Amino acid sequence: MSRESFSRSNRPIDYLKSSINEIILIKVKRNRLFRGRLGGFDEHLNLYLEETSQIFEYQDDEGNIREEHENLGSIVVRGDNVIFVNLAHL
Repeated sequence: MSRESFSRSNRPIDYLKSSINEIILIKVKRNRLFRGRLGGFDEHLNLYLEETSQIFEYQDDEGNIREEHENLGSIVVRGDNVIFVNLAHL
């Protein structure tokens, strides 16, 4: 794919736009994970999430990886804290 065709289609911002109202997974600084429905975002990639839960992963006494969730409701994640966004529908 040429650079020119990449700039016209399949830009990362286009994938984010197509993920509005979809469930996404976000990793932010300090190794925190959030899962929620993307309600919107701005030019700084501040993300508005609804139905959000923070995901905590830990290892139990038997060595198995476990997951716990804390329901947060609607939150705004500052774009400068985002490490990656996993778009569930791709």
